[in-house]
Amino acid sequence: MSSPVWFSPIYSMKAQSTRRAFGTSFKGVFDYLEEFTLEKEFLERPIRGKEPPRLGEIRRQMIPFKDKLLDFYPIPLENAPTALYGYKLSPKIHPTFPGFFQTNDSLVVTEECKTLLQQFNLGEKIQFFPVPLYDAATNQPVNDETYYVMSIVDWRSFLMPEFCEGRIKDRDVLKDGYNIYALPYGDEFDNAIALSAEASNCDLDLWHDPALEDSLFMSDRLKQALEQAGFLANFHICATKLIHKS
Repeated sequence: MSSPVWFSPIYSMKAQSTRRAFGTSFKGVFDYLEEFTLEKEFLERPIRGKEPPRLGEIRRQMIPFKDKLLDFYPIPLENAPTALYGYKLSPKIHPTFPGFFQTNDSLVVTEECKTLLQQFNLGEKIQFFPVPLYDAATNQPVNDETYYVMSIVDWRSFLMPEFCEGRIKDRDVLKDGYNIYALPYGDEFDNAIALSAEASNCDLDLWHDPALEDSLFMSDRLKQALEQAGFLANFHICATKLIHKS
């Protein structure tokens, strides 16, 4: 199916099937290796008592930071990602990454995918933070590759909730002057989301819509380029329905 604009439900239930169980350390906010080590020690105890207080403290500290990421706020430079961690990873894992993948807390692209993306208009606030991939079991680099935590912040407002074919829900929340809607998990299908036809002329090739929770949209030309390069699969894209305003 062709579409002038594509919707990427990267946080949907379907997208969880390709999510990598990796974690990211953020400077001054969250040390993934510390959390991993404490949790592993706790789970391996012969008799488990209460969870270590420090483990709960680490998680609580991360919650507001994660919420800001999901609301598409930029990552402060003083809290830049420092490393990406997996567990018992093969040094040959790199070829299994299709350019873009979601982790427990980040959107990550390979060097090759980043180079392709940067040929398009990604807006003024796009962020790519270089990070090495470490094995949490050994705290050693998995390979010599550099990966990039990607933060997409620029937005454009095109959502037309009254024309959406998905069971879009009004969250009864007003944020930055926009009434917020959400698409329930399982309703990510072609034409589930309706946009103003003006979206087909959007100046950006990748953007967030402030009225739709956890949203990501891309132009058809970017979609085609990602598809040709073999980087599209993990975006789980769906066609959108464009509405001409009367």
